[in-house]
Amino acid sequence: MTPDHTLLTDRLKLRMIHADESERFADAIQSSPSLYPWLDWCHSAFTVEEAMDFLMHTRLNWLKNNAYGFGIYHQQTNDFIGMVALTDLSPSFNMGTIGYWVCDQHQSNGYAKEALQALINFCFTQLHLTRLECICAPNNALSHHIALSCGAEKEGLARNRYLFDGKPKDGIVFSFIPK
Repeated sequence: MTPDHTLLTDRLKLRMIHADESERFADAIQSSPSLYPWLDWCHSAFTVEEAMDFLMHTRLNWLKNNAYGFGIYHQQTNDFIGMVALTDLSPSFNMGTIGYWVCDQHQSNGYAKEALQALINFCFTQLHLTRLECICAPNNALSHHIALSCGAEKEGLARNRYLFDGKPKDGIVFSFIPK
């Protein structure tokens, strides 16, 4: 998959976030404190240098076909809304893990659901994966709701399923399989 790959929905354009958008990305993280409890790399003092590093790693993952992180943009205004990503791609099991976040100022507009549905469709129709997982903190009710609204099956609690600040945390596993 090439880094210039774009997904379109009715309102959104999903594409790689370019290096020259590092300041815009850092501003979005700094102004979105609702993300901090769920994403350990997000914090109020997130710098442009951290953004540049994050975006460079995102691009490298694209080039290596390890993961695909899409920035979410409004088609009409080009506002940066958030991200959806296929991470932890596991070709030997034909599956991957997906994640999503939306900047505080753009929440409650249905953007996460719209972008996540586009990512799920991309994973099943273009990458031909047969399983996707979304791992959410047990008390992240909003993320649970978004996963379920996109057709996820709640499979249960997985102990020590992910790391947060270097410490193992339990996670609720939601799965998606193609129809």
